[in-house]
Amino acid sequence: MTNFYSFAQTRTAMYHQNMSIFSYIKSHILLVTIATVVIIGGAILLGRSGDTASQVKEIGPKKVQVANVSSFRKNDLVVQAQGMVESKSQADLKSQMSAPVSVTNVSIGDMVYAGQVILELQNADIRAQLSQAKASLDLANGQYYTGGVSLDSAKSSAIDQVRDSYLKGYEAVITNIDPLLNNNDGNGSRLTSFVSDAKTKDEIISVRIDLTNILKDWKTAVDALSPGSSPDDIIAAIRLSSKNLNTITGLLNNISRGLNDAAIYSNASFSAFLNNWKAIVSGAKASVSGSSLALSGALASLSGSNASFGTTAEAQVSLAKAGVQNLQAQLGKTIITSPITGRISALPLRVGELAAPGQLLATIIGGGGLEVKAFVSGEDIARVGVGASVIIGDTFKGTVANVAPSLNSASRKAEVDVDVTDLENSGLVVGQNVSVSITAKGSVQSPAAANTYLLPIQDVKIVPGAAYVFTVDQDSKIKRNDVTLGQVQGDFIEVVSGLSDDMQIVTPVYELDEGEKVSVQ
Repeated sequence: MTNFYSFAQTRTAMYHQNMSIFSYIKSHILLVTIATVVIIGGAILLGRSGDTASQVKEIGPKKVQVANVSSFRKNDLVVQAQGMVESKSQADLKSQMSAPVSVTNVSIGDMVYAGQVILELQNADIRAQLSQAKASLDLANGQYYTGGVSLDSAKSSAIDQVRDSYLKGYEAVITNIDPLLNNNDGNGSRLTSFVSDAKTKDEIISVRIDLTNILKDWKTAVDALSPGSSPDDIIAAIRLSSKNLNTITGLLNNISRGLNDAAIYSNASFSAFLNNWKAIVSGAKASVSGSSLALSGALASLSGSNASFGTTAEAQVSLAKAGVQNLQAQLGKTIITSPITGRISALPLRVGELAAPGQLLATIIGGGGLEVKAFVSGEDIARVGVGASVIIGDTFKGTVANVAPSLNSASRKAEVDVDVTDLENSGLVVGQNVSVSITAKGSVQSPAAANTYLLPIQDVKIVPGAAYVFTVDQDSKIKRNDVTLGQVQGDFIEVVSGLSDDMQIVTPVYELDEGEKVSVQ
């Protein structure tokens, strides 16, 4: 009994103690909340500090480049500019159509020769249509030499072509396009919800509604054809089919515009969705186009089946030849060949990736030497002339080969082409950004320039109330050196004090901090 009483007292005391704690927390809820946030935040910071330390340990010191200040001494006899090294003999091969890359025959760095096939875009459908067109040409030639086409043969061929055109149109609308219009991208959004142009959206919806009845009436007309049908009935069916194919082509063109509009909302997954549909729409357009061409041939053949051999047969051959030439031109756009002898420097797309019209497919660098495309401010362009000597970087030599007659409307700068004259010793590479010092015409050295430097703005750290450049001390750490600035001149800024010719400054200063450990390249 005594033990039970003691146990009860102990429980009662614990209860009152806990109630006191709860009362304290309740009355000091703000302090308790702040303390909790501080504890949690400290734990997160400790965890991040550990991660950051681990990352720094893995990455190591940043690599930086340095330049001698003496090369930036201001000189009224020179014009300073920034430029990029390019090849004089360079070919940028761009796509003329939308199609996936199917074959790549070279790798970056490979030597290629003029006329060599670099890569191919998907062209199986064009090759198939070309084979069909060549067969039609062979047939037209045969008919030309044998005296014409019999009426029954022309009727049968025309009926087959009308039926084929209906199947091609039905496939383009129902099989290829409807899944895009009626289904969605997986996120509950149809194509038309991404189309910003109201007219395009309305035309897509309206034409697709009209095609419901058009396809029904078209099938009725096709089913009514038979070997006993009159030439006039068959010709009417051909013209109806041509009209309907034109309507479908208009729908496909509007959908292409809609897909281009939708691209502005794309993320990685939605971009893949759009690219897939662009390829499907492109294939549907090619199929409908081929069918329209075949219908034209069938119409010409049937219309002239009763005519005497002569100009009509020649027209059939000419039409067939035009069809072959058109498809050969399309095929040529899918086979990318090198126009020059040189080395491959860029292959942006891999096999299977979709090439858009105007997209870069390959870059070939020839052996014609290097040049620098520099851009000079509007204030300095009058002081630059063709033939002027140029210092590229610190010591490399060049000559002004061309000066643009006008300023770029956007940048307000003029392009200056500089030939690299000591190519064998320059060590310059295509794509390298360099500074250039162009000997100006009609200028006189001013006394003030002796103690003034003209640095690229990217080499100067400018903060409120101060400006400084970075050097690297003997411990490989970033050291701050305060400077006094003068006027801004294009991409450069005057430094009137704080520098000396023997200094090696870090270039550029982006993402660097004082005291940071670095490695000089």
